Amino acid sequence: MPIYEFACQSCGKRSSQLVSISSEDLDPCPHCGRADLTKLVSRFRMGRSEDTRVEELANRLEAMGEPDSPSDMRHMVREMGKAMDDDMADDMEEMFEADMEEDAGTD
Repeated sequence: MPIYEFACQSCGKRSSQLVSISSEDLDPCPHCGRADLTKLVSRFRMGRSEDTRVEELANRLEAMGEPDSPSDMRHMVREMGKAMDDDMADDMEEMFEADMEEDAGTD
């Protein structure tokens, strides 16, 4: 049974209900107790593979060109880490920071 989101026309608050697809019986609003509910269109997330995320990022980077500043580069590195794996973003940023410190020490 799917979970649907509803908005109460009386109090304006949102709630979720587990409803059978064939059922038209709804529980009343848990906030005000009225049965004046309207079904909402729920947001959803479409999963993308790591390869798709990296390819999309590569296309954006190619169109963008070279970053103009270290903060733009840091942002790009963070996005690359997120595209590869959620846990990689921090690691990628740390590697970037280490490279920046190393480059600053050789000037």
